[in-house]
Amino acid sequence: MQTSKFSLVAGATIDGQSFLARTLVHGDTLGRIDTEISESLSEEIAALAHKLITMKVADLSVDSDIRSQIQTAFSLTSIGLEYGSKGNLDKAVSVIKSNPIIKLFQIGNTLTDKLLDRANYILEQAVIQPPESLVHLDLDNIRIYNHAEAEFLDALSNYNTTIASAQVSIKDKYQPRTFTQLSDMEIIRQQLDFLEARWTYVKALPLDDLFTVDPPLSIAIDPIQTLTLSLMVNLTLYYQPTLQLDMDSFGDFRDIIYDDDKEEIRHTPRQRLLEWIEQYLKQDNQPEEIITYTIAYWDSCLREMVNLNEGIEIFQ
Repeated sequence: MQTSKFSLVAGATIDGQSFLARTLVHGDTLGRIDTEISESLSEEIAALAHKLITMKVADLSVDSDIRSQIQTAFSLTSIGLEYGSKGNLDKAVSVIKSNPIIKLFQIGNTLTDKLLDRANYILEQAVIQPPESLVHLDLDNIRIYNHAEAEFLDALSNYNTTIASAQVSIKDKYQPRTFTQLSDMEIIRQQLDFLEARWTYVKALPLDDLFTVDPPLSIAIDPIQTLTLSLMVNLTLYYQPTLQLDMDSFGDFRDIIYDDDKEEIRHTPRQRLLEWIEQYLKQDNQPEEIITYTIAYWDSCLREMVNLNEGIEIFQ
């Protein structure tokens, strides 16, 4: 059984940039982690991975599920080690030699659990529900995150991330990869903060007519971007914070907000919009971090608007 466990881990592809991998290399360079110690550590991690596989993999013929649990064992051990050594490689060598792998894994697991719980809560609960008076129409909820953000939130449940940096609105995403460092977790934490701030911003808006908008926001690629642009268009053209949007109005708004000759957003209408949302949220007694995020989000939506194909994308 030990040989089987060791082979299981030995055949795994581990991120060489993880703190655990760098610690083992550093310990070897210092002559403090020899082959015997390295094999002993591998055996401990193999035993841990084997336990995770036994607990969480229903079908042992599914190689991807098995590899996922092996990666989780390495990932959480690496994070626990980095946390316990405060990112100091010299100290990390001492920590890994004097503590059982399971202890480091448990530290990593504790650190990540809260993030995963937050992500799952946002994925399931960060939606706008139809008012009770419209329940009989069987309307869909409107999510506060876009498709790329949904993929990010979903990937976290498997200890993976799809981003390399926190973004006001996720546009740049990558293939899921296991997060193995505290810096990964800080990026994830910041991204969750952004999504929660957007949720708070949306709940502060005048949403009485939200479910009468046609086409429904629930089918939009990015519902809250569409909602925000709708507000901007109506504030700019009609001085009213209404939500209905059509392509003609969007085109008129774009002509006002964007200078095609200079290929840039015009300063005055941009500032007018950002000042409106700032004052609106201040009057609603929203905290400064929500206001700061929302201003950045509105600015991001404006800049994204420039790249939209004459508004067609927001009507899909």
